[in-house]
Amino acid sequence: MASSPNPTDQNFIVVDFHYNGQFSPNPLVYFDPDRASVRDVDFSGFGYEQFMEFLHKLTKSRSKDIYFCLPQESLGLGIHTLVNNGDYKEFLDLAYANDKRMNVYVDHHNEPIFDWIEAEESESENEDLDEDEDSVIQDSYSVDHEEDDATYPFPANKTARDRFLNILCEPIESEDQDDEYVPPQYPVYDERQPWDQMKPIIGMRFCNPTELKHMLSNYAVANGYDLWFEKNDSDRLLVKCCKKNKSPSCPFRLWASWMGKEKTFQIKSLVNEHNCCRVFKFGSIVTYRWIGKHFMSQIIENPKMSARKMKAKVSTTFNINVSVGQCRNAKKFALQEIEGSLIEHYGRLWSYGEEIIRSNPGSTVRLDVDIMPDSTTLFSKFYVCFKAVRDGWLEGCRPVIGLDGCFLKGIVRGEVISAVGKDANNHIYPLAWAVVCVENKETWKWFIDLLMDDINGGLGAGITLLSDGHKGLLQAVKERCPEAEHRQCARHILANFNKRFTGQQYIKLFWRAVRASTVEKFRGVMENIKSIDTHAYDYLIDRDPTTWSKAFFQEGRDCDAVENGVSESFNSAIRHARRRPIITMLEEIRLFVMERIYTQRVEGMEWDLLICPTIRKRIEDLKVKQRLWGVTPCGYQKYEVRFTDVAYGVDLIAKKCACRIWQLTGIPCLHGVAAISYLNHDAEAYVSQSYTTEAYLKCYQYSINPLNSSEMWPDVPYHKPLPPKEEDYLVTTRKSVHLTNKAIHKYQVLPGAVEQTRVYPGAMKDHHLLHHHLQPNNLLHHHLQPNNLLHHHLQPNNLLHHHLPPCQEEGSQLVEVEGGNIMNGLSNKH
Repeated sequence: MASSPNPTDQNFIVVDFHYNGQFSPNPLVYFDPDRASVRDVDFSGFGYEQFMEFLHKLTKSRSKDIYFCLPQESLGLGIHTLVNNGDYKEFLDLAYANDKRMNVYVDHHNEPIFDWIEAEESESENEDLDEDEDSVIQDSYSVDHEEDDATYPFPANKTARDRFLNILCEPIESEDQDDEYVPPQYPVYDERQPWDQMKPIIGMRFCNPTELKHMLSNYAVANGYDLWFEKNDSDRLLVKCCKKNKSPSCPFRLWASWMGKEKTFQIKSLVNEHNCCRVFKFGSIVTYRWIGKHFMSQIIENPKMSARKMKAKVSTTFNINVSVGQCRNAKKFALQEIEGSLIEHYGRLWSYGEEIIRSNPGSTVRLDVDIMPDSTTLFSKFYVCFKAVRDGWLEGCRPVIGLDGCFLKGIVRGEVISAVGKDANNHIYPLAWAVVCVENKETWKWFIDLLMDDINGGLGAGITLLSDGHKGLLQAVKERCPEAEHRQCARHILANFNKRFTGQQYIKLFWRAVRASTVEKFRGVMENIKSIDTHAYDYLIDRDPTTWSKAFFQEGRDCDAVENGVSESFNSAIRHARRRPIITMLEEIRLFVMERIYTQRVEGMEWDLLICPTIRKRIEDLKVKQRLWGVTPCGYQKYEVRFTDVAYGVDLIAKKCACRIWQLTGIPCLHGVAAISYLNHDAEAYVSQSYTTEAYLKCYQYSINPLNSSEMWPDVPYHKPLPPKEEDYLVTTRKSVHLTNKAIHKYQVLPGAVEQTRVYPGAMKDHHLLHHHLQPNNLLHHHLQPNNLLHHHLQPNNLLHHHLPPCQEEGSQLVEVEGGNIMNGLSNKH
């Protein structure tokens, strides 16, 4: 509680609160506030927290930037911060020592007030003004803080003829007329301000009349004012209230025009006072453009929103009535604005890829585009794998990768497909990601092919892949990585299983079958399922148990995961980014991974542990549970571990247990911990090297280098891709689609080509799909390895002009290289 004199009820201090205004520098003033004068509250009995709670209730604002100043002092000289109990004691002491009155100001915009004061003081020191001139300046500005409305420079019902726009704008009279006069700075319109808090302020400046009209629309809707434009052209704007009333009694009036010597549109005159009733239907002040701008984000999330549904949302959100036609035009306007933004985003993908290669040499970036029959270039696929991430995975992660896809949530539909690993602490490690139009066998095979090239995975030997049951993904893994261990997510299998076989008994037995670590246990559980329903048994057997039961998992992978949790976690982490335009989304994913690598490295460097914390906690839990098991030695480092009638053999030298959990995970199982504890050894010493802090730091030892802002990205001489057409990839998602006259994608392999080429029936012979692959310091067309001269290849400092080759009868042909220019001809006889 702040200490202060003990006043009686007759000598309470008077506090004048100023809020909902805005600070402006040079000189420091507080524009157009709402005021409240409190005289009957004993503030000496408050502490700082109680005072702030009182202030928040009074102003209906949770702002923490509070200042106080004596009424007789200017803000520039007498302003103080109010942030703690010490400041509050000074607040009370100053008030009681100065006529028991104090001004309090609420800063709603977090302005750098003391930086402004310091700059103002430095300017005044540079001016060669004597003491008399200083006193004139201070006296003239001090009137901004008088509490008498008759002398305050910005009363709400005065026009530009008041003292602010005349007296303060006139040259200050002084003995030295050669001194340069610095006019006061007017408030500038801030479009980032919440729409329902915008209001006109006399002298406020705008870039153009459109900004002012948009602000007035927000102001009118938020308060229910029936504003209308009496004069509205490119040079001036006159706004009044209550047009329908033949004898308007509402005194509101705003006049704005261009400033004489600068390209700024300014409010010159303002009578900001209303005595009219609230309206719910507006005229020209609420246009379809205004509705479209406010509903832009909702239309991005739901582009199929109907005009009637939008009308209902406008009514509930803004408490106004609009027509269906306005909403229809608003949606059309919003989609056009979004399309323009999307076209710009997709058109800059080439430059974005080049910037990644420039800043992170050795990374892999690949952009595929479609060349349509009308020569239009459409986006197809975009792949990213940063060198720092790839090297960290190779040196510190286990050979376990989760593959999954998730839908984009914006206007342009598509999917983000990703490869996610596990670090030594069993947390996610994003390895590579791509944006594709549709998730199918071809896109997954394309993605896995690039991934295997990046990690030198060959045909998948020694690698474990986790995925859901997507048919195209299963086929792509089988064809591209026949030597890899492929596991299906048990949750996805259970979800499909439950559609036909419901009941808790099925669920319990299914998970017992999944977690059975030996073939014998698995067979026993499956026999129980068979005894209940042979169809359920057959269904699970048809789903290939070797891909979803631990009994068949390969040993030595240090992972017994039966669910693709790493991919689900990554998809959840980027759920907000998936609503963004493509480059914004890719940047948010990059920033997420870049920051995660740094924070995980810093966290790991603080550990003073042999193994990672998550694994250590698991060992500690097993040490408690092992006390129920009896241990009988039966040979050198070999033991029988028994609990009632259940027994397992443990070999500490080979780090094996008959239950196979130790071999699958690389972490001693319950029986292994019991045998280790029997010898009074530390179980952490028996954990695989994959879980050590050393392996963890290896995983995060490299950093993703920062990228420059978009205006600094390199220019490239290629045709800018457009967003994909929705019908192009919706048709290809279902193979059973009824054939129509529309062109349907067919896939053919051209002789001599490295990649598949997308050919359109009825298209010209020289239109095809070009694959563009970015490598360090090179811009490559088609799938290229370093130093290959196959297809289009750009050496450093060379400019490649993107031309379509002349028609060929059939096949593909590599054109001779002359002077560093490489052109490739691809065609197909239709």
